[in-house]
Amino acid sequence: MRIYGVTEIQNKPSLLKSMELAEIVDKRAGKRLGFFISSKYEKFIEKVIKEIEKEEKINKLKRLKKYQDIEFLEAGIDDGL
Repeated sequence: MRIYGVTEIQNKPSLLKSMELAEIVDKRAGKRLGFFISSKYEKFIEKVIKEIEKEEKINKLKRLKKYQDIEFLEAGIDDGL
């Protein structure tokens, strides 16, 4: 897998057409921004992406429920329960 800087892509947008799998980095800030995967691989990774999104939503809902449970508990204590 090749690593491309943001500036490289900005200076030569045609690189995106030749890329299949690449890591995109901001070399000035020293940050990894993410990965580029060509659309021709979309069918192969679509199921994986959906599963990851589903897990993220479930985790977010669990955190929200946990927060709400604590909030209701605190409200009950404040009311003298």
